Amino acid sequence: MTLTDQQRREWDEQGFLLLKGFYSDSRIDQINSLIDSLWRGRRKLGAEYVIDIFVETANEKRVYFADAPKSARFAPYKLNDLFLSQPEIRKLIVGDELAPLLKGLLAGTPMVCNTLNFEFGSQQDYHFDTFYMPSPTPNKMVASWIALEDSTQYNGPLSYYPGSHKIPPYQFSSGSTIVVEDELPAFREYIYDEIEKRGLQAETLLAERGDVLIWHSQLFHGGSEITDKSKTRKSLVTHYFTNEDFPDQSPPKVGEHGGYMQRPAQPVGYPFEPKNWIQRTFG
Repeated sequence: MTLTDQQRREWDEQGFLLLKGFYSDSRIDQINSLIDSLWRGRRKLGAEYVIDIFVETANEKRVYFADAPKSARFAPYKLNDLFLSQPEIRKLIVGDELAPLLKGLLAGTPMVCNTLNFEFGSQQDYHFDTFYMPSPTPNKMVASWIALEDSTQYNGPLSYYPGSHKIPPYQFSSGSTIVVEDELPAFREYIYDEIEKRGLQAETLLAERGDVLIWHSQLFHGGSEITDKSKTRKSLVTHYFTNEDFPDQSPPKVGEHGGYMQRPAQPVGYPFEPKNWIQRTFG
């Protein structure tokens, strides 16, 4: 599959592309069964399996998956980087179905740099992905979000501002887009002033399982509040750089059009120093 002219126009204008019913129920069942089996067998897993537990609470921390208590599954968590160890994940996120579209949007070879498996909505504040992992070449990073379960108004659906990718990126005192926590009030004043001037309106995505959302690295987005804490919202988020931006890398290929970054698993412990993802990985 390649990008249509209509999809290109939607991407340029809105900063995202929604692919309805992109994956079949059987493909989604396969991934959900994989997550179930990993939770059951986590005590035997190695150091490449890392999880953030009790996310957005005072008890949030990053641990080896083998050390995660059973109770952690019943609160928001992020299971990190299953692409490092699971071929099924790699085929879903950068296989021959999705990778050609990513290649067209990136104008380069998509290279997976991280994945995050969620079972609940993230409830993360509105942000740009370039807060944490800016690409070496501006606008050469995209993200995909795969619905492993339906999104409803109750389970913390995704929310975003269409067209926000056109807002000039905010520069923190470091001279980059990498977030400086103390400067977030000034950032918010800037970004919401820009949103108001441009007449942008937030949209909420009530997706169905199998849908795929691809967004620009400068799309302002976040996770809505979970109003029914018993409701899950299973999903898989992936961030992609281009292989061309990392010429020293020889990433293993997945199918014909893309590959993934070979790197160590994320370090455990929380909070992280330094906080920047690229610095943690390559510093």
